[in-house]
Amino acid sequence: MSTSSSDKKKMPANVQAPRTSTGDKPKSGASAGPGKTRIPPKKTAVKVYNSKKANRYFVLFFFAFTAILYWNSVLNKWSVDDNLVTGPQNELVKKGFGAIPRIFTSYYVDTKGNVGSQQTDYRPIVKMTFAFEYGLWGERPHISHFINLLLYFWVITLLFFILKRLLKNYNILFPFLITLLFMAHPIHTEVVASLKNRDELLAFLCGLGGLHYLLRYAERKKIIYLFAVLVLFFIGYLCKSSIAPFLALYLLVLYFFTDMKPKNFIWIFAVMFFVGMIAYFLPRFFLPKAVHVYSIIENPLFADKNLLARTGAAMMSLWFYLRILVFPYPLLYYYGYNMFPVSLWGNILGIFAILVHLGLFVYAIRKFREKDILSFAILYYFVAIAMYTNFITPVVGIVGERFAFNASLGFIIILVYALFRIFRTDPKSLTIEFNERAQIIVIIFLIMIPYTIMTIKRNREWRNLRDLYEADIKYQSKSVKANIEYAHYLTGMIYSDPNYQEHGNVNEKLVRLINSHFRMAIKIYPNDYSTLNDLAAMYIKFTPKPDSGIVFLRKAIALQPGLQPAWVNMAMVYRKTNKLDSAILCYQKVLQINPGELNAVFKMADCYYEKRDIRMAMKLNQDVMKKYPNLDVPYFNIGYYYIMHGDTTTAINYWEQAANRNPTYEVCTNLSMMYRARGNMQKSNYYYGLALDAEQRKKTQTPLQ
Repeated sequence: MSTSSSDKKKMPANVQAPRTSTGDKPKSGASAGPGKTRIPPKKTAVKVYNSKKANRYFVLFFFAFTAILYWNSVLNKWSVDDNLVTGPQNELVKKGFGAIPRIFTSYYVDTKGNVGSQQTDYRPIVKMTFAFEYGLWGERPHISHFINLLLYFWVITLLFFILKRLLKNYNILFPFLITLLFMAHPIHTEVVASLKNRDELLAFLCGLGGLHYLLRYAERKKIIYLFAVLVLFFIGYLCKSSIAPFLALYLLVLYFFTDMKPKNFIWIFAVMFFVGMIAYFLPRFFLPKAVHVYSIIENPLFADKNLLARTGAAMMSLWFYLRILVFPYPLLYYYGYNMFPVSLWGNILGIFAILVHLGLFVYAIRKFREKDILSFAILYYFVAIAMYTNFITPVVGIVGERFAFNASLGFIIILVYALFRIFRTDPKSLTIEFNERAQIIVIIFLIMIPYTIMTIKRNREWRNLRDLYEADIKYQSKSVKANIEYAHYLTGMIYSDPNYQEHGNVNEKLVRLINSHFRMAIKIYPNDYSTLNDLAAMYIKFTPKPDSGIVFLRKAIALQPGLQPAWVNMAMVYRKTNKLDSAILCYQKVLQINPGELNAVFKMADCYYEKRDIRMAMKLNQDVMKKYPNLDVPYFNIGYYYIMHGDTTTAINYWEQAANRNPTYEVCTNLSMMYRARGNMQKSNYYYGLALDAEQRKKTQTPLQ
């Protein structure tokens, strides 16, 4: 279109009218006039970062850096609580593909012990993954750890592309540095290097996957995307309930980063909440009532749930998480009572924690309507960590590094944003000057070096139980349960020592170490029945002075007289010190508590035999025979009594009846030797063969780890 003369008069003298000759090319992005082809504008740097080629580079980088951080974890074996979901002790998972139907109809934790049993939690997806691994590769922990590494890489990659979408108006450096610091933070080692904590990885991965499809729903309004969100949330809940905070986190994301109206959030939240309730209540229709033995040594709030106590524990928990995110050292597999105080009274750190978190919350609320990125990050952190603060419900272990896995994202967003602002750089700027960019990257690099070193080092400490216990115990002097678990592990080392198995020789250094850790636990918490009983058992089994354990057994019995383990150990002490009448009274007490405890009957019969009351010893075993005719033990015991009195013919008769019921190595070996002495080689060889079969069965049984 040409310019009229009147238009030219109105223009300033220093402004020229646009040239319209056909030889002139319109500016990029300007109209080319009627019939002309519009020339598209030049692609900006942001478009370059969104190219498929650039995305591939990001993915390759994340894989390489994940491998640098966690490759040494692939060398790990089994560690703390891995037996709950996998490992050589988990007979269900070892069945491979055949275990899957049972996995979906059983509890996640199903253990039995002397003091109490546990049947709790429903996380079938986690166990199913390990059953698949057993079905494909057998008992290979290194493959399981490699799969954990791949899951973490998947989490990191998905997180980056979600952040890139949410922060599309920001410089690409901002979401990239957030992802980089998140993936390197050392507190994530517990989630990646521990097989048991695959539940956290899977739940978080499902949460991110749901967020990915929720954003697509917000853009395209296709119901199929919302359906994908619900499916992923349901699957994530079957991995672990730690996905629950995503119910609120999804609403935060929709508010801060989409144009969807808040009134539309309500029905999305309602539908997701309904799906969560299905995942929560569904197992209760086909599983027996859950059983969980809660202990003060795990969390004192199990005994004291008043509001003031919960508030104090919440503030101290928040302080712990903030401290461990800022300064992740030392990292420990377990905390519990009494690693740090849970009371606010006279605690300056508790007061400081209140002030810091209150200030953060006030800032987040003030900036909420502005949709400020810091407001989002602070609220994200609070929502993700809320269920682990002990305010809503007591947390096993009080605190834990794995509980901060999701919440750490909010903290790292705040940290990276703060670095940008310190160097007076707007993270929304598409172009950042070289000096400012270099300064930010140098600081990030200085943070990344210790993060990377600490992560790699921590992975090695998770290699097996022994390495983990020995690395952490020097920082856990105040943890009752950590001291107990280490003492139990050392006790297992004595039992597995061939020198002890063959000759009964005990490593005195280990005995002193066991003693010190049990006593440390009792010093912190004197009223724990199990610890008192276990310390007494250590004296009974591994020291020449078994009666030194009596004082601890009396304390244990005074605490819980209705439990049988301390009575059994008390009987053992009296028997070793030749106080047989007292031992018999203790076994009678055991039978009052548990009339079906046959081992107490047999031990009591042995006490009568040692008193030379053969008639009573025989009667006790014969009573068991009448009640349990297929049981081999009473036949073996009576045969032993006859052998000791020189009646080998009657002894052989009883032992053959025992072998017919259960051909154990001991009874078959005895029969083989006795028939050999009588010159009956046919029967001697027969029982020798049964003895070898029994020994082979024993060797193929899975050893304790």
